Amino acid sequence: MGETAIEWTERTWNPIVGCSLQSPGCTRCYAMKMAGRLEAMGVPYCQGTTQKTKNGFVWTGKIAANDNALMEPLRRRAPTMWFVNSMSDLFHEDVSEQAIDRVFVVMALNPQHTFQVLTKRADRMRAYVEGFNWERAVENCRGADGSSMILKHNIAELRRLFGLAPRFSYDRDLSAWPLPNAWKGVSVEDQKRADLRIPDLLATPAAIRWLSCEPLLGPVDLRNIPVAEGVTLDAMTGYHTGSGHRPVRKLPAALNSLDWVVVGGESGPDARPMHPAWARSIREQCSFLVAFFFKQWGNWISIYDRDRDDPDWRDVPKPGDWNRKRWLNRAGGQGFHGDNLHMMRNVGKKAAGRELDGRTHDDMPSRSAA
Repeated sequence: MGETAIEWTERTWNPIVGCSLQSPGCTRCYAMKMAGRLEAMGVPYCQGTTQKTKNGFVWTGKIAANDNALMEPLRRRAPTMWFVNSMSDLFHEDVSEQAIDRVFVVMALNPQHTFQVLTKRADRMRAYVEGFNWERAVENCRGADGSSMILKHNIAELRRLFGLAPRFSYDRDLSAWPLPNAWKGVSVEDQKRADLRIPDLLATPAAIRWLSCEPLLGPVDLRNIPVAEGVTLDAMTGYHTGSGHRPVRKLPAALNSLDWVVVGGESGPDARPMHPAWARSIREQCSFLVAFFFKQWGNWISIYDRDRDDPDWRDVPKPGDWNRKRWLNRAGGQGFHGDNLHMMRNVGKKAAGRELDGRTHDDMPSRSAA
């Protein structure tokens, strides 16, 4: 599972497999279907993580550890960008603290790599990072026999590396927290999930904070996240705003702004379309402040903008086969009414491509700590 076609990373790393549906963005999860296929092939660590239904494989909620995969970054010397747990959610409620600790220890032992952590459980990620300590993490790296289960590192060495015992002259100091090579992000598919997850993300100590707006299922205003009565948060600048969008208080150092936003439409069977205005709006919000990456259109592209191509409705095309063509308005409605109507056509992921307004957007944040 190491090599990947995901445009914004280089390899996937899956020390944990299994999840459960959390929000609308999970409905057509590619990892759920992949885990089902691997389970059917007899892959041991996928057994019981999915069940087959009339709509295909779905998560059961069972979490399975893959201790062999846990060591994968330790076997690779070349600096690599790793997407952590593409087949699960590291902060799922049933992933043990011990399992999370082991993942972070491995990330710390590989400062040459960059690790992209992505979750829908922003509140648990925040609580974990704020309550982290190396003493507990190292103890959680003991196997059943009491010895270290981390490849090439015994418990005594881990204690030295993380400042729990006097170091030898050749020991590195890996005790920095938060880890400078761990990017922490949350998935945001619509405004409700943005409002729910972004405040916790920005309160989480991190080198890089990022969003994956994929699949983007509705318009998202990242510059007006409600945080209190009459107070909103501009995630692009880190300012709270009151009436008239005037800055009222700069966030403290532990709370910061976003560093990176990835946007993408949904692909695969029964994919839902992404309105062009949703992607353009996020790009404009990022402007020169935040790195913007447009991953893909997904299966659907716009073939007809009513306001531009036929504002008085004299020659409006018919949708025809609803699975191939459909109207989509800016609010997400799929009918013949609403603002900024577009005729969307299902052409498949490859044909839809990655260009937004005639160009690709592949901006990345700096890999160094913010």
